[in-house]
Amino acid sequence: MTLRTLARETRDYPATALFSLIWVLVFAAMVASRFTEGPPGTWRQFLLVGMNDGHRFGDLTIKELAHGEIWRLVTCNFVHYSLIHILLNTLAFYLLGTMIESWYGSWQFIFIYLLTGSLGNLLSALGRQAAHYSPTTHSAGGSTVIMGLIGLCLVVGWRSRSSREGELRWPMLVSLGLTALLGFVFRDYIDNWGHAGGALVGFGLGFADRRFLRGVRRPSAWGLGVMAGLVIVFCGMAQVVANRREAPLRRQALLRAELYAREVAYRNLRAAPVLLDQQADHRLLASRLDALAGVLDRGATRSDYRRLRELAGAAVTGVFSEAEKAEFKQRAGALSAQLRGELDVRLREFWKERRKTDARNR
Repeated sequence: MTLRTLARETRDYPATALFSLIWVLVFAAMVASRFTEGPPGTWRQFLLVGMNDGHRFGDLTIKELAHGEIWRLVTCNFVHYSLIHILLNTLAFYLLGTMIESWYGSWQFIFIYLLTGSLGNLLSALGRQAAHYSPTTHSAGGSTVIMGLIGLCLVVGWRSRSSREGELRWPMLVSLGLTALLGFVFRDYIDNWGHAGGALVGFGLGFADRRFLRGVRRPSAWGLGVMAGLVIVFCGMAQVVANRREAPLRRQALLRAELYAREVAYRNLRAAPVLLDQQADHRLLASRLDALAGVLDRGATRSDYRRLRELAGAAVTGVFSEAEKAEFKQRAGALSAQLRGELDVRLREFWKERRKTDARNR
């Protein structure tokens, strides 16, 4: 697609283009957040499984909905967990969105986006609760909206007397069938309840096809679009406010996790020389050091850690001189002393944040 074609598509279908852009920007922000919080994970996680849970960006759980965070019914439609997730959803949404926006206009399409997303997610949450799903299971993605658009097109094609729109029936039925099959095969990765909820709402909207067509150039279409747009904006603002409120607690949790990881690393380093002197299988020593890679194999400790791991490997093979043993003990002692200093710094930061939080809550 050339820049000229992209500009024309954006001009002709501004609502579809805007929603697609927001999806991409939110995903980019999630990736950036994941990189700033620690090791980004594997390529498999980035492509398929997901970089993080998306809570900060508005994904949905039954527990949060029960606590009154109803805006997540809308914001979760903008959150995608992995590169494959957003690529497939954006492609499907763009193909369907441009077609439906050309039928009903941009303002009514914004209204349809809001209804299929929010009501579809509400039905999904009710279904998962009735099926006794875990209330902390996260769900997100534009596929609820996409399934709503597919359901709408299916009903329009079924009811239409036009041969052109009637041709939509079979492609939409095939899309529903393939989605159901993929949901059955990959049910651990796909929100089948969200797909079903979106499709049901889309079926209902399909019966309003003629009303949407009559209202394309009426002021009511503009009113519906503005109202829906404001609801979406207010939901996004509510998520921003919630993030600011949760930031101190999130910071405390991160510091607590860092404290725990460094404390474990410190204890293992202190015990490493003892394990080396024992007449035991040195593979235990090597495996313990491997477990510390997430803490030590970066920054100022990387070179010392890698040399320590190399020496542990030599101990496993039995080719280990007295000089190497002395070097191992010296490096382990230096690393443990450095970790002790980092622990003190993190501990002071933790209690500083804790005092700030306590002061705000008084």
